[in-house]
Amino acid sequence: MDPDRWQRLNEVFLAAIEQDPGRRAAFLDEACAGNPVLRAEVESLVVSHEQAGSFMEAPAYEAEAERPGADPADALVGRRLGQYVVIRMLGQGGMGVVYLAEDTRLGRHVAIKALAPEFSQLDKRRERLQREARAAAALSHPGIATVYALEEFGEKLYLIGEYVRGETLRDELARGPLAPEPLLDTGLQMARALAAAHDRGVIHRDLKPENVIRTPAGVIKILDFGLARFQNRAPADSGAARLTEEGAILGTPAYTSPEQLRGWEVDCRADIFALGILLYELGCGVHPFAGSDSASTVARILESEPVDAAELTPSIPRGLARAIRRCLQKDREQRYPTARELIEDLERHEETIAEAVSQSSRRTPALQNADEGAGSRLTARWWWEFHQLSVGLLYYAMLYPLWKSREWIPRPWGSLLFFAALAAVAVAANLRLHLWFTSRFYPAELGAQRGRVFRWIRGSDAILALLLVVTAAAVADSHAAMATLFIAVAIGAFLGFAIIEPATTRAAFRRTRGAKTPRIDATTKARRHET
Repeated sequence: MDPDRWQRLNEVFLAAIEQDPGRRAAFLDEACAGNPVLRAEVESLVVSHEQAGSFMEAPAYEAEAERPGADPADALVGRRLGQYVVIRMLGQGGMGVVYLAEDTRLGRHVAIKALAPEFSQLDKRRERLQREARAAAALSHPGIATVYALEEFGEKLYLIGEYVRGETLRDELARGPLAPEPLLDTGLQMARALAAAHDRGVIHRDLKPENVIRTPAGVIKILDFGLARFQNRAPADSGAARLTEEGAILGTPAYTSPEQLRGWEVDCRADIFALGILLYELGCGVHPFAGSDSASTVARILESEPVDAAELTPSIPRGLARAIRRCLQKDREQRYPTARELIEDLERHEETIAEAVSQSSRRTPALQNADEGAGSRLTARWWWEFHQLSVGLLYYAMLYPLWKSREWIPRPWGSLLFFAALAAVAVAANLRLHLWFTSRFYPAELGAQRGRVFRWIRGSDAILALLLVVTAAAVADSHAAMATLFIAVAIGAFLGFAIIEPATTRAAFRRTRGAKTPRIDATTKARRHET
């Protein structure tokens, strides 16, 4: 390195590490004005300094590539690729590594995807990638991140695209499910973007939370049409070249349609299936086909039917749940044939949901103040946890009177009723206590656990209530007081799983729009509707 340049780099670096982290970016803007290469090098040195705790003899961007065991994903940081200067790594996935870079010619930030060698070494795959890049670059829609070019530097391919600020839907899911209004708005934005792509014959084929970003203004942007391709519209016997190998599976298994998992030819309905998974997960906080590993998730996508979204999360309107269920049909002939038809169905629910939200917001000032009291510990989540714990303990307590009543019922029916009730209590009470424990000590796992045990708890509650009624009828003549107790608990159990628990669940796990999910005003919504 030139001694003068090294001295300047060293001076800026030493000054940068003295700055408060919150003011460092502004300092670098001023100190490196007009010199993005210098800024990228300084930022690389600062990151290395913070990780190692001391300044290195050689510049970090030079030493990093030579250090044994260095992460190759960081090798481009600080380097120039044609007119682009790589600033930092944004993330990486199956197709390659994504970097933030400065376009020195146009003075803008861009996202550069360094494609993995296995996707670009073969001539056939390189041809496919080039064609897909042209297809993605032809898309123009507010909900699609623009692809600028496919560049080749040093015999490696790089996809240059729009850099989108914001957070991914995966980040949003970490905070819990969306309320119905933002859920529907998010679904409509994604469906309109997909419809625009499908109209041009482009299928995404890898739609997942990591590939969707919500900007600070609330606009949804779908990223990474790197797996997209032109829909094959040529006749089957035309002999047209197919760029995707027969039987190849591209995409993320957990968000892949059954036909795509089987390696069949796919069309726009594969994206509709993935969108259904996203809407279900955003609304319920749990993946509809979640398994313990990728293999079990794939098996459930191919074979199992998910719990209805409105049953798992009662705040989701039935109409919206029906739309999600249709998106998730395993037979693609039963899904929406196009994204346009899905949009029309979702739009029919906008006024219904808006009215429901308006009515729910008309609470008395006293109730509103009680909800917002900073010192109150009786939150909706607390009441939900209390319901799980108290019902579980009550069920266990009912085992003693059930045990006593078996002696008053002719054999073998008394014992059969008791053991059937014991099985129902074992399932319902243990799973409720499991949810209470998970909520208290492992809250990040609660959404997945609720999805897994929902049907078991609901079914066991219903069975136990029925058995209590049958037992009450059997002992009513000889032990009226005990029969009264059984009837009272049976009614309480029925009201609990049919009315009380859905209400506490809806209150505990709803999420309204905040700073990270801005409210969309009427003008913006109308403009999106037109697009």
